[in-house]
Amino acid sequence: MGMWTIPKDSEHQSKFSVEELDDFVRVIAEAVHARRMSVPVIMALEMAKPLTFIGYSSLVIFGPILDMIFDPVKMEKLQALLADRKRIEQLIVSIENLEKSKKEVKEGESREQR
Repeated sequence: MGMWTIPKDSEHQSKFSVEELDDFVRVIAEAVHARRMSVPVIMALEMAKPLTFIGYSSLVIFGPILDMIFDPVKMEKLQALLADRKRIEQLIVSIENLEKSKKEVKEGESREQR
C-alpha cells in the first residue's frame, strides 16, 4: 500500500453495513434533488473524484472539530463515502436517476395538471 492510497481496513468496512451506506447515499441524493442542486453537485463530484483522498484525509484530521458541530455518525458515514470512489459514483448515479424520474413525470403531465 502506497502513501497516496486510502486505507481499506476492516474498521471502515464493519463500522457501517452496506445497507446503511446505501441509505445514506439515497438520503443525500434526495436532499440534493429536493434543493434543485443536481447539476452543480454532479459537476463538483465529477471534478472532485480524483481528490477523494484529500477529502477523506481532511475528515480524518478535522473530524474531532466537526463532530462538535455536526452529527458524528453522519460525519463517519461521509468519511466512509469518501473513502470509496464507487460510492461517489453511486451518489452521482442516484442523483441522475432522480432527475430522470422528474423529467418523466413532467413529460407525462398534461397542461391541465400543471
